[in-house]
Amino acid sequence: MSIEMSWLLRQQHLRLSHRGGPERSPSPITFAQATELTDPSPWLSGGELILTTGLGFDSDGPALGAYVRTLAAAGVACLGFGVGLSHSTVPRHLLDAAEEVGLPVVEVPYDTPFAAVIRSVMKRIAEQEYEQVLRAASVQTRITRAALHGGVDAIVRELAVATSTSVALIGNRTESFHPAAAADLVESSRQIARSIRPSASPATVSVSEPGCTVTLHSVAASGGASSFLAIRTTGPVTGIEQILLGHAVSLVTLELEKPTRLRAEQSRLNTLALGLLLDGHLPSPDDTQVPSYLAEAADDDSRIRVAVLRGPSARIVEAIDVECRSRARPTFARKTDTGAVVLLRATDDSDFVAHLLDSLPRSVYVGLSSSHHIADAAVASKQASLACAAAGSNDRVVEFTGSMLLAAEPVQESLRAMAAVTISVLAEYDRTHTADLVGSLRAFLEANGHWETAATHLAVHRHTLRNRITRCEELLAVDLTSARVRAELLLVLLAVQA
Repeated sequence: MSIEMSWLLRQQHLRLSHRGGPERSPSPITFAQATELTDPSPWLSGGELILTTGLGFDSDGPALGAYVRTLAAAGVACLGFGVGLSHSTVPRHLLDAAEEVGLPVVEVPYDTPFAAVIRSVMKRIAEQEYEQVLRAASVQTRITRAALHGGVDAIVRELAVATSTSVALIGNRTESFHPAAAADLVESSRQIARSIRPSASPATVSVSEPGCTVTLHSVAASGGASSFLAIRTTGPVTGIEQILLGHAVSLVTLELEKPTRLRAEQSRLNTLALGLLLDGHLPSPDDTQVPSYLAEAADDDSRIRVAVLRGPSARIVEAIDVECRSRARPTFARKTDTGAVVLLRATDDSDFVAHLLDSLPRSVYVGLSSSHHIADAAVASKQASLACAAAGSNDRVVEFTGSMLLAAEPVQESLRAMAAVTISVLAEYDRTHTADLVGSLRAFLEANGHWETAATHLAVHRHTLRNRITRCEELLAVDLTSARVRAELLLVLLAVQA
């Protein structure tokens, strides 16, 4: 806060008069101090009204000129010279030096106490500070009212108007600024934000250039990257601007937290709905309409996929929710003893699921079901569980397919045991007789017993193929006209030759 010399001269009860130097102070008066030191500059910070009676100076001595130049160099705004004590008038040497350096000089009459001048100056500065506080309170009310109706954009606009500055809000997916000419503030603020170490988590950061200061105040909103409210001023941020900036930050934080809290509540409801869905309670398979609270979980044809996640991380659901939120999608997930179950749209493929795992440890594996109507979510969940059991370090995401049965370890053990007494016999015969019973048997089985198809695939005559299949039946003591026998042998071949 400060006052102009013209205001000081208008205070009639002080009866001050301008005697030398410019009629307007080149800088405002921010403080008033009485001193008789011949060199008070070590104790000055600039902007003072210095009051003196010239007690240590002769009226016609050159020391007065040096005194004035010292005050001007220290940034003094105005010199008040008291007459009637040491000097009957303001010394001419002082006035000449004041004209030379551009320092205003006012005369203080003998019967005007310095204390009265100081009291008037400091009282006016205090009044200005109080006025600023009242103005800030009024502006805070206006910004709060704007937030109720216009959200973040209104907060940014009102702060910029109230402080006559440029204001911008930047975040991971948030951008707002005012006035329209302040668009460049967004990019400059992002550059400053990128230079801030995340671990530092500063409340306020300022970067100054001549005639421009950009101040960033962090907005701590949960569930996402930090946002910043930036203000661009011509100089350092004033106390009142800092108060208004802090108030705006609080309101912005509340605005950004609104969707977070609403999403958290919605996700809890989605978890309950997912549990009922997987338990077969809703919707009924006979329903033609999908409940509205499940509509966003499915694609346009009401089809879904289920992902079953297995891993040690305790924050699987939270990490999935963060990824879904970044894609502006609802989260349908619930924790299990071994990981989590997630409801996805039928159009979500394994690549989409892999991206959902970006922030999770490599030890988290996923099984993904095939596409189903949402009413068949329980079936999809079973498929995803089978696929998840087959997932491992080589295949982190496994989709359910018709051959998933062969991937189960118990099934593989049984098939390998059967292979030892079937396929191994044929393979040994091939080795000792230079035959191709194993290849011929597989071609025959995969052709579903069609001789011509299998013979063409092997590029042999069908009679040659018949002789080989007969030899297989003799060595294995089986009847290959039986569909069950053919199915068992085909599974064994697929298991050992996969």
